[in-house]
Amino acid sequence: MTTDRHRSPAAETQQRPPLAWMRRSLQWGTRARPGKGGLTLAALNIGLYGEIPDEWHDLTRMPRGAYPVPGVPAIGGYTQRAKAQLWADNAAELYEEAISRRWIPAVDVPWEDATPLPEDLEIALAQVCTELSQQASIEVEVISRWLQELSYGYHEVKLFLATEVYDAGRHFELFRKRALVNGGGLHLESPGQVNRVLLESRAGWSETCALLHILRGTFTFTLYRYLAAYAPTPADVVLFTRALQDKARHLAYAMQHLRYAVTHRPDFGEQMQRFLTGAELAVAADARDPVLWEALAIVFGRGVRGIDDGMTVVQALRQAYVRGYVARLRWIGVERGERLYPGFAAALAPASA
Repeated sequence: MTTDRHRSPAAETQQRPPLAWMRRSLQWGTRARPGKGGLTLAALNIGLYGEIPDEWHDLTRMPRGAYPVPGVPAIGGYTQRAKAQLWADNAAELYEEAISRRWIPAVDVPWEDATPLPEDLEIALAQVCTELSQQASIEVEVISRWLQELSYGYHEVKLFLATEVYDAGRHFELFRKRALVNGGGLHLESPGQVNRVLLESRAGWSETCALLHILRGTFTFTLYRYLAAYAPTPADVVLFTRALQDKARHLAYAMQHLRYAVTHRPDFGEQMQRFLTGAELAVAADARDPVLWEALAIVFGRGVRGIDDGMTVVQALRQAYVRGYVARLRWIGVERGERLYPGFAAALAPASA
């Protein structure tokens, strides 16, 4: 039996490794402190850990601020490696808001207050919810497809967009449940022209972000706002208001990012003008289908008998969408008003309306 007094030099070496890795830190001693909101993502951005580069070319999956190890092979991927391709100054704050305001459709909507409606109203609301559920499904797929292309050097954005995927999944669940809770069932899918444009967008994340959030997202936000105002049951007030709050957060990221992109990428504003024209054509094509508008008019008019009054509200909704779309683009730095595709304005907000 070998005692401590008679250990060999080899045994001593095995027991006392050099631990050279313990001295490998770019900024030892940096201490993040909790603030009023706790230890947030923003609270971690101090010292070199708060230095966000304009380009991120590393492909080893090294966390931002970690000590780089020479010779680690690149894994590949990530086409969007420039800050101007995805960054938004509010991404970290929006992430904290998203995780703190999470909610559960199964228990946070008072489903017992979703009292059965007259058949025509129930069918109309189920039709609206069918299309809203489909929109949410598209959002899940579009963002999920782009997450693997966005550089992990800008983790604040990737974390926020992960919460948006979860939000969209929750909306898919929410509207499917509302369609089924009183036996209305799922009805007709949307015409799908805009869905195709979103799913096939490959130019870059900024371009896709503009289509998903500003073009489609403004429309979805406007639908939620009007449906919350004209909700036929107390449960509908809760579910549309909750969804509206989530969608407002998604729009807040998109507007900050696109404003940053327009400011830091030469010619991007003009590029947006060009690709939005084709996307607006798809919106106009979808808008010519009467199903959603008629269903909304029945909901707003509280039944088929009130459809004329409801259609007046629908026209106000459509005009509000166009105004909101143009106003958001203007804030971003893209003056779209006179360059709107003529069929877009004519289909959604005709001058005679």
